[in-house]
Amino acid sequence: MMTFRFVPTLTAAAIVTSAILMSACSPEANPRNVIATDEVPHQGYFAEPPVDVPRDPSATCLDADLANMTVDDSVAYWQNIFDDQRSHYPEQSFPSNQDLESQKRAEWSKVVDDAVPSGGDARFARDVCGLIQLDGSLYSGLPLRQVRGHAAEFGRGACTAITEQGTLGLWQSLQSQEPDRAKVASYEYLVHSAITNVCPQLAELIKPSAQIEICADLTPDSSARPEDGVLCLN
Repeated sequence: MMTFRFVPTLTAAAIVTSAILMSACSPEANPRNVIATDEVPHQGYFAEPPVDVPRDPSATCLDADLANMTVDDSVAYWQNIFDDQRSHYPEQSFPSNQDLESQKRAEWSKVVDDAVPSGGDARFARDVCGLIQLDGSLYSGLPLRQVRGHAAEFGRGACTAITEQGTLGLWQSLQSQEPDRAKVASYEYLVHSAITNVCPQLAELIKPSAQIEICADLTPDSSARPEDGVLCLN
């Protein structure tokens, strides 16, 4: 199962985030440092939505009618999820709401979340609401699509995964870890919609910036030929 890096492992929260992405250890990327490259044609990675994705056109999501999610909304969402877990698994150990808030605020991605276009979360939620990843309900019986932040978290998580893996790495992860084509198509559609609506600035991020060569600001030697390149070091 491909999950967000911050996913709790218990039932309801696992349903919430049985989405796209793998744990990532690479440092946070800065899309402003992306250097164009012809090494990999980016047109093949999430540039077009898959045509074979199964969708429920009748599904509706709360986030589709609300303003962009804030960090406060994200914290409230996860506290809602964990409150539900505590009520159904009282014998288990869970983080306190205070610890959960600290964790979620620390995970809030400045690269992604400060750059979401106005109305981007709502457009994303409307677009992906019928995908299978958003199925499920809290044990309290509340449909997860009607929980503030549920749909929006998928878009933010997809964009954060791109900053950590690049579109190429994320594409390869999806293809290698999910044998069910219907699920792969749903994941591809979700990532494409996230790039389109939530983080368009990451569309060209083939590789995370940690893997992109960094060049020093050097004055070329006067004897250098004009066609000579610049030596770059990672």
